[in-house]
Amino acid sequence: MVKLWAVLVLVAIALPGGSFSKQLRCTMELDRSCSLVGAIVNPDEIMSTSVSSSNPATLTAIQFSRASVTAIPPGMFQTFPKLETLNATAANIKQVLSNNFADAKTLQELYLGGNKIHDLPEEAFFGARRLRTLDLSNNALTLIEGTAFKRLRELKTLLLGGNSLTELQPTVFGDLSELENLELQQNELGAIGDRLFEGCTSLSKLNVSYNALKSFDMAQFERRWIFDVIDVSHNSLASVTVPSSLRQLVATGNGIRRVASGAANGSEMILLKMPHNKLTSMDDLPALEKLISLDLSFNQIREFDFASVARFGKLVLLKLDGNQLETVSNGLTAPITHLKYVHLADNQFTHLDLGVLRTVPRVLKLDLRRNRLERLLVNDLSGSYPVLVRMMLEGNRFRCEAVRALVKELKESITAYAMTRGDCRKDQKLVDGICCS
Repeated sequence: MVKLWAVLVLVAIALPGGSFSKQLRCTMELDRSCSLVGAIVNPDEIMSTSVSSSNPATLTAIQFSRASVTAIPPGMFQTFPKLETLNATAANIKQVLSNNFADAKTLQELYLGGNKIHDLPEEAFFGARRLRTLDLSNNALTLIEGTAFKRLRELKTLLLGGNSLTELQPTVFGDLSELENLELQQNELGAIGDRLFEGCTSLSKLNVSYNALKSFDMAQFERRWIFDVIDVSHNSLASVTVPSSLRQLVATGNGIRRVASGAANGSEMILLKMPHNKLTSMDDLPALEKLISLDLSFNQIREFDFASVARFGKLVLLKLDGNQLETVSNGLTAPITHLKYVHLADNQFTHLDLGVLRTVPRVLKLDLRRNRLERLLVNDLSGSYPVLVRMMLEGNRFRCEAVRALVKELKESITAYAMTRGDCRKDQKLVDGICCS
């Protein structure tokens, strides 16, 4: 009898894990979703693991909580035939198995962010044809096979940020004709193919920031419909060419010296955000007739004339903070009333005559913080700038004897300006709301 028992034990050990099904119990939540709390599934248990709940035929949402499951058990989608949302964020998943989602016919949202997935095999999500949101952010992806997203023709959002991708296969996004939002930020991409997004005919938001791109040809986004926003911040770009259909370009922290336009019949650009680059003049920018917001903070601009603004007939916000401006000039021959916000903080002004703004009469806010201003001249502030509601003057070096006339003008206008004692340096005192020495 003892010998027989020993033989049975040895056979049980030798049999694959699938011979003994692992059962996970799903706990119902108040929102009618189901939680797998503390689930642990080892690699050899994946294929034989099953999940149960009180209403498997009607359940539409499942989430893992404090779990470690190696991979999604394929049998889950047979048990829950109407599952629409699966959230397995930070569940210690290490792989996506082939045919893992063969029965995920109703799945629309799949969240796999914050796991340890290294690669995606061919047709990784085969079967999940109704998938609309796929989150693979903050994994350890180094390889995505060219057909990994094949047949996902209803996918709208694909999140791949925070991985370790160095390259992308030319066909990897070829089937994603309905994709609208693609995130690739915080990878290690050194190049992006000139036709990589050719199949993404609905794409309108693209984030490739924090990569290692030295060039990025945006000609593939020259389309007849609007492309909402591209973020190429914190790469190593020296130049960019703006597609005519693009509305917003964010390009912070590159080495950009040149901006060109691919527009032959006008540009749709409304926002151009390019702080921390190497531009030397506003005149180097193309004429963007619909531009509303322009941020050129912390570039290398040493000269500025308000006449440069005339090429941007709808510009409302202009940011030139942190350049090397010592003076500004105004060659405008006629007033412009569209410019409302002017930011000139963190420059090198020591003396400034606000008369330079005489042809910008509808300015609402003027930021002159953290310059070296000792004197600010102004004549008839309320009459010249009747809607100027805020002037920011903190962090300057005003001389007390030179601020009396300024304070008088400010007090007779609607302009808010007052500083507090905390805004003053140790060698300054607060006089009528202005720090001076």
